[in-house]
Amino acid sequence: MSYKVRVVLSGFIILGISAWGFVQFSRNNPSKYTKVAKNLDSLITQSETVSLQAKTYQNVFLDSLKNGLLVDSDSARIRKKLELIANKFFHDFRFGTQKPSLRFEGFKFDLKESVFKNKVNLAVSKGDLNDLFRQISETESKEVQTLLQVKRDSTHWKISQKNLIDKAIQEFRWLHQVKRYYPLVLINIPATELKYFEKGEVKLAMKTVVGRPEKPSKTLSSRIKTMIMFPLWEVPRSISVEELVPEIQKRIRYFHASHLLIYNRNNERVTPESVPWHRLNANYFPYRMVQRTGYWNTLGLLKFLFDNPFKMYLHDTSEKKLFAKEKRFYSHSCIRLEKPLELGKLFLNGNSIALDTLNPNTKQVDVSPIYLPVKRTIPLIIWYSLVDFNDKGEVRFLENVYGR
Repeated sequence: MSYKVRVVLSGFIILGISAWGFVQFSRNNPSKYTKVAKNLDSLITQSETVSLQAKTYQNVFLDSLKNGLLVDSDSARIRKKLELIANKFFHDFRFGTQKPSLRFEGFKFDLKESVFKNKVNLAVSKGDLNDLFRQISETESKEVQTLLQVKRDSTHWKISQKNLIDKAIQEFRWLHQVKRYYPLVLINIPATELKYFEKGEVKLAMKTVVGRPEKPSKTLSSRIKTMIMFPLWEVPRSISVEELVPEIQKRIRYFHASHLLIYNRNNERVTPESVPWHRLNANYFPYRMVQRTGYWNTLGLLKFLFDNPFKMYLHDTSEKKLFAKEKRFYSHSCIRLEKPLELGKLFLNGNSIALDTLNPNTKQVDVSPIYLPVKRTIPLIIWYSLVDFNDKGEVRFLENVYGR
């Protein structure tokens, strides 16, 4: 073997031994993470100021490490444990400890949580978590900042109200992240209000009419897929037999005045005079009723469709007077909108020629329904929060109409 080859091989061996020695030193020298543990522990002790609970994150491992009692441990294992604690703490701080409880979750939100996890791990490896804590604090939503201030000033609040504030802080944290990545239709049932957000800002707000307590609107997430101009109203069977049939049995004119059509089991249209109305009841109703399109239609001029198992949808209404009421719990679970045309135009993002030509005061009737697909990804969240904000951004507690 030549002299040069021996020198090169010797260099590789020395480098290999040096690298192995460095790894062994790192594995057997976890003291560099003691500073990180102290830093993390000092932030965790501030949990109460940001509406988190310190006991959720503190444990024997963290106490032992910050006090230098793990000097003989594997540093790689220590780093992983530190990352787990740090990720739990910062994830809760960023995304909240809970998101709104929804009966149906039909939309999967990608909030880049894996990207955030890598950011936390990088902060652990650098040994300084203060910047990350400060960044999250400074980018909290206005709603969360207001709720945190209310909580600090809440010496006169009842325990039940304090619990509602804590819950709202966590849910609004999650919603804030949703609004960072998506346009969002947000309906709060107790508030009977809709807000439409783009890039985190309210683009449109309106009153709604939601389900009455015995026919409550359901909480859910989904995606707005289609709008229908001049929708037909396929009358639900329950409404037909419980509300319409008793009135029609009294006088057949009610059928005509309601602009209805009726079909038999074979989906054949039949005349109302041929129907044995006196025999119809909840146990026997072999028909289907439909309300014709037009300004008189219960769904108004515009209907919004989204996937859900409850047969719910959003829609215009022919009963505009209900929006003048303070309490607006009148529907059979579907949600009526005060400003449906304005919302539809925002959904179509400038390509709203059909809606632009629609006169909200039109007297047109029997127009064939027009289907308008919503190509943009616009999630819908219908939730139930007893804490919300008025037009001035002030916190308000809402009546628990559904008794939840």
